[in-house]
Amino acid sequence: MLCRRLLQGELSPRALAFWPHRSHGHELPLTARLAELDDAYDRTGYGGPTVAELDAEVTAEARRLGAGL
Repeated sequence: MLCRRLLQGELSPRALAFWPHRSHGHELPLTARLAELDDAYDRTGYGGPTVAELDAEVTAEARRLGAGL
């Protein structure tokens, strides 16, 4: 699972957010938050969360998905 790869340091948070967004858009409820975060990465530098903050949110979402919540 991609979440596990992120948590093991084998995948970047941006790559984890990008994959489901590119593959499924915002349509899958399970990965919709990751798609939203991928959009937010595109807006960094224009105000809002920093890349580090987004990385932390993606990592938290990976833990949540990995725990089956």
